[in-house]
Amino acid sequence: MTDKLTEIFKFERLLQDAQKITIPDEEKYLTAYLEFIQYFKSIDKLTQHHTVIGISFTYSWMPTILDFRSDKIEEATQILNNAKQGIQPSKTELDILKSCFNNSLVGSSKLLHFINPEKFAIWDSRVYRYLFKQEPHSYRVENNSTYLEYLSFCDIITNSTSINKLQQIVEQKVGYKLTKMRAVELIFFYNGAKFK
Repeated sequence: MTDKLTEIFKFERLLQDAQKITIPDEEKYLTAYLEFIQYFKSIDKLTQHHTVIGISFTYSWMPTILDFRSDKIEEATQILNNAKQGIQPSKTELDILKSCFNNSLVGSSKLLHFINPEKFAIWDSRVYRYLFKQEPHSYRVENNSTYLEYLSFCDIITNSTSINKLQQIVEQKVGYKLTKMRAVELIFFYNGAKFK
């Protein structure tokens, strides 16, 4: 999939789509983003307490109420500590995170991003729609393999020579500094609105 996406998405398209971004006034929740990032940045080693607090504020960005669906919070905390160190979760580890947090890969990806915004991009239905030009049915969006391929694709873009220009455009749109990973994801998100 990564090769296919790389073929489809040329820099010119990403540049055009970055320039199309408009941030609606009602999206003031973006202010909270910097606070979420700072919360995890100030913590050296996560405990279960940090995991519960983190997923709780993550769910302020979700359309559903948080429901802990597993007693594997200790395992999830270790996976999140590894993510803080830049270690990508395996498919099995993503299943553990999902099982704890509403069985949601979207919620888990947001928490991973808040913990390590340099390494993890947020994944959701709008990103899926933008990349694949398909309706983001749950079985598509909740696929661990697709999410891991998405991260690989984002790595290709963030390591390209063109990333600084893309990042600068998106930062001007939101009004503050972003990681390369967040800048790329926002291009996908804001251009992944529902089909008309």
